[in-house]
Amino acid sequence: MRFFRAIRNLQILSAALAAIGLADSLYLWWTKVSKTEIICGVGECDVVNASPYASLLGIPVAAIGAAGYAALLLLALWAFMAKARAPDWLTDARFYLASGGLFFAAYLTGIEIFVIHAI
Repeated sequence: MRFFRAIRNLQILSAALAAIGLADSLYLWWTKVSKTEIICGVGECDVVNASPYASLLGIPVAAIGAAGYAALLLLALWAFMAKARAPDWLTDARFYLASGGLFFAAYLTGIEIFVIHAI
């Protein structure tokens, strides 16, 4: 029973982190589209958001992030609601989607540090 409770807690944590990421991505996407100043406590967020690396094939990177976080949130909620009836592939899909997002974020962080010289 403790194992299943721990799994449920991880699913809630996963959904909460995805919701935070979604909110952040939507905010950054909105500032990119509306050309408003980013409220940012550290670094040079406006420089990064205005750089040519803030879009990929004409799509704002924040929009790509919002789509990824929305997918992670939906999958996490599905896993939470389905309990033991969740399909076997659901955990794998969440893992691969989150891993892809992690590597993309690492790439973008490298661009910020080594190319744009702004964080």
